[in-house]
Amino acid sequence: MKYSRQRRLILDIVKSNPVHPTAEWVYQQAREKMPSIGIATVYRNLNALTSIGEIERISGNDGIDRFDGNAAEHYHMQCCKCGRLIDLKAKDTAAVEQLRKVINTTFDVTGENITVTTTLLQGVCDQCADTEN
Repeated sequence: MKYSRQRRLILDIVKSNPVHPTAEWVYQQAREKMPSIGIATVYRNLNALTSIGEIERISGNDGIDRFDGNAAEHYHMQCCKCGRLIDLKAKDTAAVEQLRKVINTTFDVTGENITVTTTLLQGVCDQCADTEN
């Protein structure tokens, strides 16, 4: 896929941001470097980058899509209080592989083999938990 200046800028913005930005946030950041960029261009390029696996779209429980520049398989938790998305890193990769096997044998996948799962867990982040205590 050919990368225009706009697509390269959008990819760089998403990959350099560890807090899972929204399309609107990406648009605001892009306008600082390229004032003529339009919101439709940002959405179109985010969709294209997602479809080729360069970035991941995370559809949050609040109905807002966020984007992750870390395309490696990993899981997310969304805080029920503040809405923040947090990357979860597996402590035991063997357990994650076992979970994948359970999914493949439990669900009727009609011959397909599930190799990547996108899982969004819900909970309370450490920052919100600290303010409650």
